[in-house]
Amino acid sequence: MTPAEVSAALVAWFDEFGRHLPWRPDEDPYRIWLMVVMLQQTRVETVLPYYERFVAAFPTLADLAAADDEAVLAAWKGLGYYSRARNLHAGARELAATYDGRLPEEPALLERLPGVGRYTAAAVASIAFDAPAAAVDGNVLRFLARYFADDGDLASPKTRARLERLATSLLPPSGRGTHNQAAMDFGALVCAPVPRCDGCPVRAGCAAFARGIQGTLPKKTAKAAVRTERLLVARIRDAAGRTLLRRRPDSGLLARFWELPNVPDDGADPVAAFAVAGLDLTLGATLGEARHVFTHRLWILRVVDARLIREPAPDALCRWFDDPHGATLPKAFSKTLEFPE
Repeated sequence: MTPAEVSAALVAWFDEFGRHLPWRPDEDPYRIWLMVVMLQQTRVETVLPYYERFVAAFPTLADLAAADDEAVLAAWKGLGYYSRARNLHAGARELAATYDGRLPEEPALLERLPGVGRYTAAAVASIAFDAPAAAVDGNVLRFLARYFADDGDLASPKTRARLERLATSLLPPSGRGTHNQAAMDFGALVCAPVPRCDGCPVRAGCAAFARGIQGTLPKKTAKAAVRTERLLVARIRDAAGRTLLRRRPDSGLLARFWELPNVPDDGADPVAAFAVAGLDLTLGATLGEARHVFTHRLWILRVVDARLIREPAPDALCRWFDDPHGATLPKAFSKTLEFPE
């Protein structure tokens, strides 16, 4: 099959079976950018309600640029990978300050925005502006490795660069955004981890299928092992039923989110560890254990009932909440509120 035939077959398949995403009306570049970022490492069906909620809160790029950090994180709450929300917010402010509140059309300029890499820039530029850029995500890499029978390791920069060049060779002279969406959906739904070759519209040109090796491709180095961290979480409530939360640091995992006070559950004296953090308290019974998985990290949170001896020190960054679920509380800590007294 020629490149033109491959692209036409993918687009025809996409017209009938593809996932047409809600960034209309008018292919708004801001909404395209938002959806592309939300879809990073997250399934479409998971993203859609969060996308609708976020757009309702910030319908335009100007609205997002003018919002405060707390409001943005609250609208993103539950979707995970919160650095995406912070980068979107910072990018919107940068665009408001330097590009008259508009997304640039060139992928190279988009890559200058916080958190925007080659894939995101190519996807946004091609879908919003028909830029000649191939959007190559993990689904597209899998399709390309099979179609061209490339047995290079996807973890290798050389392999990725080679496959990206092949992706560019398949781009049509126009309609690149539709082509890119078709390739991404095709990789997700047909050329999936377990390939569905019976429904493949480009099977006639697939080198891996011709050799019967589609099930062995692509090659990829095994992922790093998940690191386990154990935390002792203090659930502290006052006589009025309020819950004490603590602000997380300005950088690192879940930066600036609220959390229930916690210390490492490593066998050391937890009361002393809480005291170092500005909290003088007594610990009571264990209420339960929660688990939360990040990309390369597992948290095991042992939740205990606790009582304050005195109000927290000012530098402890603590605050009482009538409804802790109303705070920007990550899912990992929301779970710890569910255990009965």
